Amino acid sequence: MKGVFVMLAVASLYGCGGGGGGTTSPTNNGVNTPPPADGISVSNNMFTPGTKTVAVGTTVKWAWNSCTGDSYNGQTCVAHSVTFDDGTTSPTQDQGSFSRNFAVAGTYNYHCSQHGTAMSGTITVQ
Repeated sequence: MKGVFVMLAVASLYGCGGGGGGTTSPTNNGVNTPPPADGISVSNNMFTPGTKTVAVGTTVKWAWNSCTGDSYNGQTCVAHSVTFDDGTTSPTQDQGSFSRNFAVAGTYNYHCSQHGTAMSGTITVQ
């Protein structure tokens, strides 16, 4: 059974493309990343909060919280990305974090490249 979870986790890594435009932190080896203060949680099929308004110059951090289960019964972590309409994207990952600084006012729409607009969010920079 554990082999099936591992195989699904590996297969999901190939579901989204990504790279560049922000910074990421290393994974936590099967442990969810604590939600960042004033940041955004990436969980299964949603960004929380889905919309956020920040000042020019603010760095926003996303933390992946998509692992379920435990080391005794097997754990499944779902891979997601933070992919902006302007081309900036996080790696596809199932743990860790991603940060982006917003230096210019505007509206920045983003989504998970694996889930499309069903999993989307907006950063408004004023």
